[in-house]
Amino acid sequence: MPEPDPGPAELPLALLLPGQGSQYPGMGTGLYRDVPAFAAAVDEVLGLMGPAGAELRADWLSDTPRLPLDHVTRAQPLLFAIDYALGSLVVRGGRRPTVLLGHSIGEVAAAALSGVFTLDNAVRLVMDRIVLLAHAPPGGMVAVAASREEVVPYLSPGVDVGAINAPRQTVLAGAAGPLRRTTWALRRGGFTCTPVASLTPFHSEALRPLVERSALGPTGAPVRPPAIPIVSGYTAGWLTGETALDPAYWTRHPAEPVLFWPALEFLLAGEQCLLLECGPGQGLTTLARRHPVVRSGRCPAMSLLGPRTPDPENEVRHFLTVARTAGLKLP
Repeated sequence: MPEPDPGPAELPLALLLPGQGSQYPGMGTGLYRDVPAFAAAVDEVLGLMGPAGAELRADWLSDTPRLPLDHVTRAQPLLFAIDYALGSLVVRGGRRPTVLLGHSIGEVAAAALSGVFTLDNAVRLVMDRIVLLAHAPPGGMVAVAASREEVVPYLSPGVDVGAINAPRQTVLAGAAGPLRRTTWALRRGGFTCTPVASLTPFHSEALRPLVERSALGPTGAPVRPPAIPIVSGYTAGWLTGETALDPAYWTRHPAEPVLFWPALEFLLAGEQCLLLECGPGQGLTTLARRHPVVRSGRCPAMSLLGPRTPDPENEVRHFLTVARTAGLKLP
């Protein structure tokens, strides 16, 4: 008689850490109010940001924030803080992950969880990045329900493929005017285009001159190879020790395309695992459920925060349910 398939709590754990576009008003505020360990981890990150962290917290918890959440100086550091805090809860909850995969800023959170950066150094990297990108040209990102090969003929000068999220989900990025023209052409061609929540053309060549000015020095540099294996969202393979210790690898991320789907395929080519999204929403979980290995049930996918909700109570209930299912013991 065949043995039953292992449940989620028995499977090796792979963490997915989301990036730009996953943010939404009120994200994580229920946990901040009701889960002390989560609040402590977020406060630790924001405290390392100094006065900017205090201002970020005030905007995050306010009904009338000073700056919109999609602004680079709000979304990027807050996504890092929430991803890192949720990942910390998992590690401290007795389920050490066997692998980490981050999307965009999520890979910096993965690097902090894995010890590539000290938390202080990771925060320095994030703050260095947003200072530079605050001067980026107005622009954005658009998700297209099409393959990379299908969208390339429509690209206007100044628009780049910013991410390969699924076989038929390609994200474009660029300055406002060129991106608008490309989107218009794609829609006329019959493709469905959905704006990504971003006021900055992340993962486009428009950011290359800015990221090349990074002044990241020894106090913000990586310090050791990953203690928990990381699948790079930029190479779609293992993040080697040599690459992890190269500051230039990290500083150029905002101008490089994210290869999430190829990286996910690399991750899922191994043993059975539970994919657990540690960050706002369930965008990466939704993408992962398109993969045959996930659809088969061999590698189930769950999100700790679940669907976007303005209700903190719903957020906490979902979190506690998934945490129990995944076998986490909350500190």
